[in-house]
Amino acid sequence: MLAAPQWARAEPLCDQDWDGRTLVIQIGERKNDGTPLAPYDPREPMKPYEFLGERHLFRQKGKVYRAVGRFQDRAEGEAMEKQVYTEMTHLYTGAYLPRLTTPGAYLVTDSPTCKISRKNPVIDPASWILEKDGVLLVGAQTECKKDQLTKTITVVSCDGMKNLMTDSVSAPCDAEQVTSCIHTVVPGVFAFAHSYSAPAQGTQVRLRVYDVPKKKRLHSIDAGHDGGPETELMSVQDIDNDGVPEIVHTIAGTGERTSVLKWGKGKFTKVKVP
Repeated sequence: MLAAPQWARAEPLCDQDWDGRTLVIQIGERKNDGTPLAPYDPREPMKPYEFLGERHLFRQKGKVYRAVGRFQDRAEGEAMEKQVYTEMTHLYTGAYLPRLTTPGAYLVTDSPTCKISRKNPVIDPASWILEKDGVLLVGAQTECKKDQLTKTITVVSCDGMKNLMTDSVSAPCDAEQVTSCIHTVVPGVFAFAHSYSAPAQGTQVRLRVYDVPKKKRLHSIDAGHDGGPETELMSVQDIDNDGVPEIVHTIAGTGERTSVLKWGKGKFTKVKVP
């Protein structure tokens, strides 16, 4: 009996730690000499921390950047930048004045082979860029407009210029952040699971499955719950350990599976609950 093909990692890649569009107050830089980086501590946001230049679109490879603070709101960041300049002079030297800036999209892939071109207008506003199965996945979230924010994942060709398809989901502004998890089903087929929580809506999950070579959306499933013990939850997970994830519905309080959709012959179909 042949072993099942290991097409995909069972674990999803989730973007909650990939936000490269957050504003920071940069207070210095140094050559990357292998010295361990000072980590960011959310309990002390104005304590200096460091990040690698090669991990960000707008920074230089081989350099380590020193910063304080993380800001979503520009006015808040500008006010703190002035405070650092006038009242926290111990944080920087006269040769390197503090400046409010964004490091640029977080580059997720360790050794990318595709080209990232800033001539493509989806690149500069991106929060993160992931290379997967010969394409670039480019994630971005808009600021709040007309009581809504929008999260998009654009699939870009390996030459960096052709936008093959765009997946988007909107959420109310009080959700603040949409978290997206990327699952490779089989090469060229991706499942994007977007989730957010809003006071009036509870937790919402928006699942979209795409066949990139065919430029076709295969599935679109929406699910929501308010956290009750009998709520039905939707997730994407490899329950049979064959390297190909399933779409699974379970009961929150018990973990009991109510339905399973399994990939086969180019689509997800419902199978007997194991």
